[in-house]
Amino acid sequence: MIQYTLTEKFFSKKAIHLVDENEEVVGEITGIRKEGYERNNVFDFKPVEGSSTIVGIKKRNWKNVIQPSYGVIHGDQTYTLKDKLGDNLLYFCVTGVIESEDIYIEEDWKEDIIFKVNKQKVAVIRPLKLTGKTIFKIDEQILPDHRLFGVIILMVFMYQIYNKEAAFIMDLLF
Repeated sequence: MIQYTLTEKFFSKKAIHLVDENEEVVGEITGIRKEGYERNNVFDFKPVEGSSTIVGIKKRNWKNVIQPSYGVIHGDQTYTLKDKLGDNLLYFCVTGVIESEDIYIEEDWKEDIIFKVNKQKVAVIRPLKLTGKTIFKIDEQILPDHRLFGVIILMVFMYQIYNKEAAFIMDLLF
């Protein structure tokens, strides 16, 4: 697996940079607005070379307030991932299909995010903690211009939104 890092020293007002093991920028992440998606909950990953990937939370209504849907746009293709109903009340868990591949993303007991494709682990995301870094370990076959690479990178932002919403709900309940 190849390691990539998002770190605070690469943050700017306009973009967050993703670097590889050699500290070389492989892409940047920006927040964007997109019709049909929640404001401030849509992100775009632009690799140095290749097509960008957009991931965002689709606008919710009373039917999907408990089970958010995530739109994934890569090139001219659009896919939908959803929180796994039931599991999402306990921990971050997202499922769906991209290009006929089953996608399963879940938080583990160490609070890492495991990204599986067709039941095979292809990435581990270690979200921002005390170190000030988010670390991604991604299978060497999934390069920055691959359609799943951007989804893996941007899923950490969906995880952060999930945690904020879960904390808000817990505050309301207790």
